[in-house]
Amino acid sequence: MSNSKRYTIGLALAFLSATAAADLPQSSILTRYGVTSDQLPKPAATETVNSTEEKSRFHIQPEQPWVTVRLGDGKQPEKTGNISIDRSMQQELERCQRMREQLIRRGGHYISCDNSIPGYSQQ
Repeated sequence: MSNSKRYTIGLALAFLSATAAADLPQSSILTRYGVTSDQLPKPAATETVNSTEEKSRFHIQPEQPWVTVRLGDGKQPEKTGNISIDRSMQQELERCQRMREQLIRRGGHYISCDNSIPGYSQQ
């Protein structure tokens, strides 16, 4: 586009906006209808409602303690007298303890390796 066309379009737009501004009324719409701002209805009273906590998009968890003490973690499996059963139960306990350590390291939940309820001791 040449400079003369830009200049012509700019002048046409300026002229159109000036004529549109001249058509607008200079007084407010309230004075045209004979109403003052005091005569307008008062807005409805809004009750202040305590906002309930919104669910956060971020799941913030409390800081994990450095040391956790749980009862029943050090129990060895019962001896049956059968060497192969005792050995397999010992291997299963060691595998479970490794799995539990990995879960704790990754931030997972605690699992019990001796089928007991954590923190509950039977007498």
